[in-house]
Amino acid sequence: MTDQAPAPVEPEADILADVERLIAELRQHPDAAVGQRVMRLLDGVDAVHRAGLTHLMDAIRGMAGDAFVNRLLADPAIRVLLMSYDLVAVDRRLMAEEAADVVRGHLHAHGIDVEILEVVGGVVYIRLHGAQPGHPRFAAAVTDLEEALKEGFIGFQELVTRDRSAASAPATTISLGSLRRTHVPVYRDALAAGGIADGELVPVALDGAAVLLARVGGDVYAVVDACGDSPLPLRFGSLEGATLKCSFHGCLYDVRSGKRLDGVDDGQRLAVFPVKEDNGRILVAIGVESAPGGAR
Repeated sequence: MTDQAPAPVEPEADILADVERLIAELRQHPDAAVGQRVMRLLDGVDAVHRAGLTHLMDAIRGMAGDAFVNRLLADPAIRVLLMSYDLVAVDRRLMAEEAADVVRGHLHAHGIDVEILEVVGGVVYIRLHGAQPGHPRFAAAVTDLEEALKEGFIGFQELVTRDRSAASAPATTISLGSLRRTHVPVYRDALAAGGIADGELVPVALDGAAVLLARVGGDVYAVVDACGDSPLPLRFGSLEGATLKCSFHGCLYDVRSGKRLDGVDDGQRLAVFPVKEDNGRILVAIGVESAPGGAR
């Protein structure tokens, strides 16, 4: 009988899971002495790195506060490193939500809302509202979400959609205190639909918030009217396609997602507000309110 070469092992999509698997294999090495030496090596490397990173994070928090730490965690490489040393919590649901936020504004502009149901490992389960399976808008929304999750959710493996008719899991008894009221966007009248031309920027004030409207083709998008952490407005900038350029700093943003486009990966994004057109008016969602009939 001819021995066949083992099939090549595909790399794990989740880096942390891959590291854990390799460590487990080394612990079970046939030569116990080899396994022990490898583990001593790993423990030593871990101790040196953990002490240094712990002191570094304490210093950063002491000098710049948690807000700056959160900005650092927007960098996937930094987040993975700190998660691997238990210096920040591994919240896969939060990672998926943050990744989806990149395209939420774009989806809202097309009348689609995404609800993340659960995250199991690298699999994200969602339900789309405003588009039915088989419709081109549904397929386009799934593609946009998959791209956003691949870029922003470390360890992403698969996106699974569920419709309203899907069989529900058996009901379980939960305490009333764990129920949360459902929230819906609060839309405010911003402008007449004909009041903004293609390629034009129009600033508006809604509930005290400075909002900048931009029309790209047939769609209107709304972003916060401020460049990054500065108070300087973007209303004096220029719009070329979907790219908004700040007249003060030269920063480039995608008005559809708020993503920074000029190669500066500092975690900054423009806040993007959901937009819809109704009866010849442009409506922008500012905040949320409890839905009627929600749980109390």
